[in-house]
Amino acid sequence: MREVVIRNILRFIALLCIQILVLDNIYLGGYINPLIYVLFVLMLPNKLNKKYILLLSFLAGLCMDVYANMLGFHSLATTVMAFCRIMFADKIITRGEDVRIDIPSIYSVAPQFFMYYSALLIFIYNLVYYSIEMFSLANLPRILLSSVLTTVASLILIVVWQLIFLHKKKQ
Repeated sequence: MREVVIRNILRFIALLCIQILVLDNIYLGGYINPLIYVLFVLMLPNKLNKKYILLLSFLAGLCMDVYANMLGFHSLATTVMAFCRIMFADKIITRGEDVRIDIPSIYSVAPQFFMYYSALLIFIYNLVYYSIEMFSLANLPRILLSSVLTTVASLILIVVWQLIFLHKKKQ
């Protein structure tokens, strides 16, 4: 148990540092701002209590808000993302089978289902974030475009991160 906690703390610190020091300085074409710190929420253990998933997600967003001097945009988006994860993560990852997956990753889940799971939750995050950042129906096309493009860029980063830093466990 202690190993899982330490691994998640180190993952959070690494992802947050990469997000703050590198990715927040990248804003491609005015539409794409890649995210990697949301991988922390995506890879929280499934056996973790739902209250803790929501709390940890809120705290991850709060750390981003404090750094970016925002008014809770990241906190709200990560909390909504965590709520949606709780609602349908098992349905996507296990597809109704009687399988227990402790930590969702590209190696513990079939890659296509992990991609679908990640893309859906990251899109929800981006949709919430850009909706409150731009907050106007006149900006709806820009909100959707930014959400889709940022989701694609973030998904690519997350897959690359997992391929580099996670190792396939031997059967």
